[in-house]
Amino acid sequence: MQNYLVYGLGRSGISVANFLIKNEENVFVYDDNNKLAQELKMGGLLNQNCEIIDKLCAKTLRIVHCIVLSPGVKLSKKLQKLVKEFNIEVIGEMAFASKFCTAPIYAVTGTNGKTTTVNILAHIFKVAKFNTHLVGNVGNPFSNEVDLIAPNDKVVCEVSSFQLEYSQGFSPLAVGFLNIAPDHLDRYASFEEYFSAKKIILDRVQENGKIFLNYDDEKVRKLGENRQNVEYFSLTELPQEYNGVFIRDNQIFRQKDSEAQFVANLDKIKLLGKHNLSNILCAVSLALFGGVLPSVIQKAINSAKPLKHRIQEVGEINGVKYYNDSKATNTNSTLVAVNSFENKNIWLLLGGSNKGESFVELIKQLPQNVVQIVAFGQMGKKIYKTALKQKFKNATLHKTLYTAFCYARENAKEGEIVLFSPACASFDEFDNYKQRGEYFCNLVLG
Repeated sequence: MQNYLVYGLGRSGISVANFLIKNEENVFVYDDNNKLAQELKMGGLLNQNCEIIDKLCAKTLRIVHCIVLSPGVKLSKKLQKLVKEFNIEVIGEMAFASKFCTAPIYAVTGTNGKTTTVNILAHIFKVAKFNTHLVGNVGNPFSNEVDLIAPNDKVVCEVSSFQLEYSQGFSPLAVGFLNIAPDHLDRYASFEEYFSAKKIILDRVQENGKIFLNYDDEKVRKLGENRQNVEYFSLTELPQEYNGVFIRDNQIFRQKDSEAQFVANLDKIKLLGKHNLSNILCAVSLALFGGVLPSVIQKAINSAKPLKHRIQEVGEINGVKYYNDSKATNTNSTLVAVNSFENKNIWLLLGGSNKGESFVELIKQLPQNVVQIVAFGQMGKKIYKTALKQKFKNATLHKTLYTAFCYARENAKEGEIVLFSPACASFDEFDNYKQRGEYFCNLVLG
């Protein structure tokens, strides 16, 4: 029996603490919010058999063998020193839980599109009649599911950079790497540091496993150099020397040893935008590797539905369509969203809380059909000033999402669209992007 310290009591922390207690380990819990652990215990969400620690110091850490971190937790320099001094293992919740998993793990990472991709992949596996578990950054902690997983099941895991920081022992059979762009610069010192955290996943793949890289993203494509277990996916035909899947004439083909075979038709898919085609290709690559037949993949991608808060069509007011893309919490994701509407004038709602990004490149790259920027929230002033400096004339500044929405509703013309794709985090007004997206939807639906 070992002494475990679970640090961070969000959904992942609660899940792994209860898992450890169920497996008869000694469990201590700590959260930076000192009152949270007691509230969770009183509410019955946290097992009564765990011991709450009020302060992380040498006295409390001396007896700890392993610290299991929730994804959002970052160890201070003082804690790192103590961990090293007392030779304490530190591991993330995802990696820790994965050690108890007997089924193959299909992991997906990247800056944008992860949740959509893992949902498509899980849907394909389910249509193929596999018992499938969707875990990780998607919102279902691995430790919450691991007791239910059998050897012949399929595990689909969304993986964030936070989860990869302490991921020793995580050993997926296959990995899909979607894209890379600046994100979480409020946590990482630079884009390079963030990218380095993401790249860790390539060294976690099993020896007999496979890595699937987005050929269309130059930085991601280069990750395949000097690696033998790599295939690619692309929106256009792959060079003959590359194995992987690509699109030709709105059809998916799989290329192997310079020969291309038909996989599926894209005529009936319901997901909007080129970015979603890339997400589909990544999921199809992993599914083919997982033994799913093309005929089953065709049925699955035809029936796959868009997720909430991701360029979600909400409704129409006076001939103006409204789209909720609250999940767009970085500038690259917003740029993807606006490029999904080529023939419609766009009123773009931008704003929220700070993630450390500059908005210069976003403003520069906006297509001409973005006719108005409606800036709001904590970052609204910065967005507004950046727009003016970049000579984007049609920009206005508003205090809240509500006042920004009202302005767009009163001024957008019939045939135009209002796209809520904020390019910022949500924490100035909301608890998370989902709450923010639901609020926007309620504004539209009245």
